[in-house]
Amino acid sequence: MSELIPPAIVQAVNGLIAEFAYRVDFEEGMTVSELFCPDGYYESDGRRSTGRDAINAAYAKRSALGPRTARHLFTNVRLGRINEEEYSGTSLMLLFAENGRPPLPALPLLVADVADRYRIVGDSVLLQSRTLASVFVRPGDSPVLPLGDESVDDR
Repeated sequence: MSELIPPAIVQAVNGLIAEFAYRVDFEEGMTVSELFCPDGYYESDGRRSTGRDAINAAYAKRSALGPRTARHLFTNVRLGRINEEEYSGTSLMLLFAENGRPPLPALPLLVADVADRYRIVGDSVLLQSRTLASVFVRPGDSPVLPLGDESVDDR
């Protein structure tokens, strides 16, 4: 078994993950960048937005496309300690999302592996990075968050 993570860190990380999902699902992601360090990045399948402004821009572009209903479900959270101020985490994300307003068909869009790095900043835990790797994608569909122009090819 790995090193024990302080309960306050576990609680803060779980709260951060839940807050991320809430802000994306109920606030169109417009404030989700506040959950990232100023120089943090959000990456999905090789597309990356770095910095709060770039993350905000991605959600603004998505919102401009019209109404979308989404529910992000995170589970199987595992944490590891990097040092006194940084932790790593992995989880699974199940995403239901459709254009339009509910009720909508209950068809999963995506299952992804999530790799996070967390940093303690003052009294808060923030995302230094969040990287999604698609595992299952509904045929004919793909996620629609237009993450930045930074292509990442380090696989």
